[in-house]
Amino acid sequence: MKLSVVVSLMLAVIFAVALVQLGLVSPDFTSNLYLAYKYLSEIPLQGSLLYTGSPEIVTSVLWDQRGIDTYYETTVLFLAIIGTLYIFAEKIKPSEPSKEMTVIVKLIAKVVAPIIMIVSISVALHGHLTPGGGFQGGSIFVVAPLILLAAMGGSKLIKLGFKKDSLLSLRLTGLILIAFIGISTLIIGFMKGVMGYLFLNQPKTYVPLGYADVIHAPWGEIVIAGTLILLNLMEFLAVSAGFTLALLGLDAVVEGGKK
Repeated sequence: MKLSVVVSLMLAVIFAVALVQLGLVSPDFTSNLYLAYKYLSEIPLQGSLLYTGSPEIVTSVLWDQRGIDTYYETTVLFLAIIGTLYIFAEKIKPSEPSKEMTVIVKLIAKVVAPIIMIVSISVALHGHLTPGGGFQGGSIFVVAPLILLAAMGGSKLIKLGFKKDSLLSLRLTGLILIAFIGISTLIIGFMKGVMGYLFLNQPKTYVPLGYADVIHAPWGEIVIAGTLILLNLMEFLAVSAGFTLALLGLDAVVEGGKK
């Protein structure tokens, strides 16, 4: 085992040195930071071509600079869940509550789960302002049904509304709305006779289309960063529903294998 690790490391070093010697890789890594510096300096700068209306660089890049890629990633996850459910369709049945769990455990689960859900929604809602977003919020959300599942079983989750068809519908709705938001400016541009782009957020110097980055309310300005807050919420819907659905399926398969 140790020998294989040493050999693997030696081969990796030899391969890296060969790439440098052939000129395929530059050892001067600072020259590769141009794009990072450009994003960090121009995304928060109003009037720049990369401006998104959001101070959160990661969310801006995910949806503005590589929105199509992000959408494909979400779609692939959805197809993977659908494929898994199709394969194990006959085995998926709600598990019963564990007899080993005490009343104290079940009570704590009922108290903690709603708090986790609230935190996950907050992470999704503020993803365009602070580190977080729809995927992160959805990943946090699934911890709540996981706790309830461990404490009270899959049958209890279904009684609370976490049903397979409902979760599938929510995930599909999230994906459809993300796609609609992505093509909305393209459609509007076509109707107005001007150029539009997929997942266009803020107006550009060469594209007079886009969404408002701030809402002026009676009590002050609310930063929404155009489409970012909407895309985060739809991503949250899709990810939370998809992960919860996968959790129910995994629980049913595992519990079914024990019988």
